[in-house]
Amino acid sequence: MQPPRLTFSSAPEVFLPLPSLPVASVPLGVTGRRILWIVSIYRCGYALALLGGVLVPATKLAGVALPGLFTVGAAAYFVMALGVMLVAQMERELMPLPWFLLLSIVGDTVFLTILVAAGGNALLPLIIFLFPQLAAHGWLLDRRMALVHAALPTLSFLGITVFLFFNKRADEAQLIGTTLIAAGYFAIAFAAATVGRYTQVSERLVQQRNIDIANLEQINRVVIRDMKDGVLVLDLKGIVRGYNLQALSLLNVADYAAAGQRLIQWSVPLHDAWAHWQDDPEMSQPPFAIESSASMLLPRFVRIGTGISGGTLVYLEDLGRARTEAQNLKLAALGRLTASIAHEVRNPLSAIQQAAQLLEEDEMVPPEGRRLLGMIHNNGKRIGRIVSEILQLNRRDRRNPEALRLHDQLQHLITEISAGEQMPIGAITFASAAPSEIFFHFDRGHFDQILWNLLRNAWQFCQKKPGSIQVSVALEPSQDRVRLDIIDDGPGIVAEQWEHVFEPFYTTRTSGTGLGLYIARELATTNQASLELLPHTEGHGAHFRLRLVRFSPAPT
Repeated sequence: MQPPRLTFSSAPEVFLPLPSLPVASVPLGVTGRRILWIVSIYRCGYALALLGGVLVPATKLAGVALPGLFTVGAAAYFVMALGVMLVAQMERELMPLPWFLLLSIVGDTVFLTILVAAGGNALLPLIIFLFPQLAAHGWLLDRRMALVHAALPTLSFLGITVFLFFNKRADEAQLIGTTLIAAGYFAIAFAAATVGRYTQVSERLVQQRNIDIANLEQINRVVIRDMKDGVLVLDLKGIVRGYNLQALSLLNVADYAAAGQRLIQWSVPLHDAWAHWQDDPEMSQPPFAIESSASMLLPRFVRIGTGISGGTLVYLEDLGRARTEAQNLKLAALGRLTASIAHEVRNPLSAIQQAAQLLEEDEMVPPEGRRLLGMIHNNGKRIGRIVSEILQLNRRDRRNPEALRLHDQLQHLITEISAGEQMPIGAITFASAAPSEIFFHFDRGHFDQILWNLLRNAWQFCQKKPGSIQVSVALEPSQDRVRLDIIDDGPGIVAEQWEHVFEPFYTTRTSGTGLGLYIARELATTNQASLELLPHTEGHGAHFRLRLVRFSPAPT
């Protein structure tokens, strides 16, 4: 048998309704149908026994005054009993339940009255067999209607008994017996109605609780499915009995191989952490790394159940996601603050740079003054660049994509950046293994910003020789993406700095802002592209790769 699993499909969840359940509006349930079925079988068997009493020669009833009327009445009663049984078992109700029960008790009363009238005082005890019908009707109806149903046969049978008594066909004992049976009708109807009312209320409460439990189960499933944390359910032996899809993703486990496995088959570090927690539940668990994804997970264990039915609920928090969310919150607040400051800085900065430029043009300024003006001019440019990059934090989601021809755009940018950064001719080499007519969909300003940041960084760390920076273009094997590589011949990026390269405000240069690579990756993501740092290779420095989505313009 497959173990229970907490796996969920991607189809939308359909929540069960939470209706109020008034007693009068609840349809006939399973218990009510079972009672009707039992009473219907009883009625058919009773009518068949009466009919057989006059049709079978060996068992003909003695003392029947009017055998012909008795035979017709018994046959008609049996036909009515069959009809009531068939109607009671129909899925679709032909009439409301109170009307159905009223017609059936009227039929019982009429035919039994005919049979008693045909049989005389000898068959007067037949009326005692009406107790099961009245008990069933009392259970299915309220007290008032149950007493009405008891009154109908009471009036009829008392009337026929009084008629027989005055016609000397019944004695006082039979009259008293009929009166006691009539009192029993009311007693059984009242008792059944009382018990049935409490039973039906309890049944409806159970139905409502089942609906509530089903709702809570679906809510729990949706919450667990949509949780950003992974969830595992372990039994006492460490076998995985349940999980959500996020746990599969975080631990990099295939769904088809997950059910019923031991935790050590999912993750050895997680199994070790669980074993240590079993020994000392108060001990805090350190995070562990997933080698296949290089992510850090923080486990948390909670004991569930008791005894042999107990187990462990495991929560897995992705520290990388938590760090990213905290960083985004910090950047959002910082972006609002720095944007307002940057706008205030730009105006006086422009005035300073303009004044410095005018003084540089004045021939009366001595050499020492010109050196100081150069410092003012250089630092002004640096402040201007910092302001521009800070403002980019709030503008990265504003894009105006267009179809760009990759080779033309790259050659234009290489020429412009080489001039802007004062690179010698040939410092940047360009090679392409892709067709020249390659288009991609990108915001032109964003693409220029990304390439400018990458090539400027490469120039600052390379050996500044001809060919120190290599730009190459190639198609991915799938042909739907274009690979743009930028490689320099510098010292590369050390392992300690690897995971911090794209963090905002992280820089190893005193003159850097630490925003260039962060903004470059953000702009790439905004345009459905990706920017990554590839591992260091012998003979090369830093290697950045930009993956662009290929675009095929419609023919004109």
